[in-house]
Amino acid sequence: MQQFKLLGSALAAAVILVACGGGGDGNQSPAVAYTSVVSFGDSLSDAGSYKVGPIAALGGGQFTVNGITGAVGSDPVPSYTWAQVLSAAVVGKASCAAHTGGFGVARSAVIAGCTDYAQGGARVTEAAGPGNTGQTSGVFTGAMTEPVVTQVASYLTDLNNGGKFSGKELVTVLAGANDIFAQTDKLKADATAAGSTAFVQSLVQRLAAGATSPAAAATAIGTALAGLPAGTAMDTVVGTAVGTAAIQPGNAAVASPAVYGPMVVAAQTDAATAGAQYAATTGATTAVTGMVTAATQLVASVKGMLANGATHIAVSNLPDVSQTPMAMAQDASSRALILAMTSAFNNALKAGLTGTAGVVLIDAFAENQRQMADPAHYALTNTTATACNLNYPNNPLATNGVANSGSSLACKSSNLIAGDTSHYAFADSVHPTPYMHKLLAQFVTKQLILAGWL
Repeated sequence: MQQFKLLGSALAAAVILVACGGGGDGNQSPAVAYTSVVSFGDSLSDAGSYKVGPIAALGGGQFTVNGITGAVGSDPVPSYTWAQVLSAAVVGKASCAAHTGGFGVARSAVIAGCTDYAQGGARVTEAAGPGNTGQTSGVFTGAMTEPVVTQVASYLTDLNNGGKFSGKELVTVLAGANDIFAQTDKLKADATAAGSTAFVQSLVQRLAAGATSPAAAATAIGTALAGLPAGTAMDTVVGTAVGTAAIQPGNAAVASPAVYGPMVVAAQTDAATAGAQYAATTGATTAVTGMVTAATQLVASVKGMLANGATHIAVSNLPDVSQTPMAMAQDASSRALILAMTSAFNNALKAGLTGTAGVVLIDAFAENQRQMADPAHYALTNTTATACNLNYPNNPLATNGVANSGSSLACKSSNLIAGDTSHYAFADSVHPTPYMHKLLAQFVTKQLILAGWL
């Protein structure tokens, strides 16, 4: 605890120097004179892009505990993301969302003086991130999830500087977590498809085995099933297969539930085995490869910013997603895969940007692991539970009505769990509390000072 207090004091002093300028020779000019902090990324950097319409009415708008007020560094910690706290230290004011919209509200024009382009749900290049439910008459019914590449293009258009950065921005980039979620969803869908294929193949062979010509019966059953539309209910699939099997020569007995019932159960076991095997092999490899691709795309985006005039870009890798409450609720193999995806992304990001002039890599992953290993050192009182009560009545952001599945986007002081949650690590199952954001901002500030950027 004492070590944390000393670190906090040292960083506070550094922030004062950043704000006032100053060095050992008495020169009070800052190391770099930035005009703004411009942020690209996802919910971890989102300064309130969804604070509109029904979300604003709920008192929400950011993926943390909303509505806490106060100066940066005060207690209680205000509802700022790490990017906003960094902006307050560097240019004297917390950054704000450059565009707002979603949840039935049209996307706004650029908001004067606001340079945070991050959006909850955003991926690196793919437009449809988590929470994006599509558009009606050009208006997003859920989250906008504009990817990083689109955010950058929007900034350059809004800046109206001939498609170039001014070179006076401190740019922050943190993205990739939503690509993990997307890869996980793809793996689940592909594993389910592999299981379904195995189920049909197993059931067909078992039902055809008693026919006079098993091969001919299997062909007939397979043809009947192939004629069913995609998404046909399992009961209908089984009924069609059994009905077709029973009319094959020598196979009438299979129409009895006592005969085909055990065959269905056995086919279901085969399906579960096939799905699990796919997930552990091909699916896992594909998911990890997908994260390498996302990191490579982010590297290309960062280098594109440099080519377009950006001079100072702080790129953070992903925190340890495998230690979030979401991941800790999974089985060991799922947590191992989440860690593998996170590490693959971070390693590819490091390989692509190490030594790149104009870029400082922030190892948020290593810092996050230190926090989880020794929370008391960082004055963290809980690193496993969620500060927000996501079961509060009529939570509109719950996932399909599943208990405790809601997002902190609508979390505020009135729907926190009982007790003091001010130094909890997590607001919901994946998003940090304001206090955790403050810790990340302090860490980033320290790294930029060491790099001579502040």
